[in-house]
Amino acid sequence: MTQPGTPPLQILAIGAHPDDVEISCGGTLAIAAGQGYAVGILDLTRGELSTNGTVEERAAEAAEAARVLGVAERKNAELPDGGIDSRDPEQTRRVARILRALRPSVLLTHAPLDHHPDHVEASRLVDRAWYMAGLRKFDDRGEPHRAEARYYFASRVGFVPTFIVDISAGWHGKRRAILAHRTQVEMADAGTRPTALNEPDFIGRIEARARHFGGQIGVRYGEPFRSTEPIGFRTLDSLFRSPRPAPGSFTG
Repeated sequence: MTQPGTPPLQILAIGAHPDDVEISCGGTLAIAAGQGYAVGILDLTRGELSTNGTVEERAAEAAEAARVLGVAERKNAELPDGGIDSRDPEQTRRVARILRALRPSVLLTHAPLDHHPDHVEASRLVDRAWYMAGLRKFDDRGEPHRAEARYYFASRVGFVPTFIVDISAGWHGKRRAILAHRTQVEMADAGTRPTALNEPDFIGRIEARARHFGGQIGVRYGEPFRSTEPIGFRTLDSLFRSPRPAPGSFTG
């Protein structure tokens, strides 16, 4: 747990498995860490059902990816891979306690529409834990805390984004962090089984998606996020300084 006196995190990205965060929003985390924000990652499972790689290998890879991105803290909730369940009170309590300990201002997590059932349940579980962590009578551990905002990132299914982060300066960090998960993205030896992640064009597809969303705001690379609540500006600097494409630049 976070030690007393440790400053709260400003951004906490929560993924179902090690590598989900890097693939979906690693560029945003790299940019934020580089700008001095306190950034963390919470993996809900250890990825023990992964086709390739052991739990120990995946933990070491996750630690290296976190180092590459510059995140302040990476934790694992140790929920069952393949068994994330938003209706399980104990799983909600476990995640809520971590949120109370880390006290993030902003949460980033899976969108509720996805091919992978763990991603769907992770989205629902984080939503529930985010809310319950702010209720004083919910649990007797930790001071109540509810992050100011929660935004969804895109995993295997895209969406129309509420906003897109320019990750042009963080693309290489994102790419290196993904490649740090070597057991998942490399055909390391004859015993490695083929998956969608170790196909030769996997990184190319990730880059294509980043180029697609970056083009929508007139930059080289972008990562999309969706909000279910209105987003307000405290100052108009946020409005006027946001990147936007010149008219016609995306469509030609």
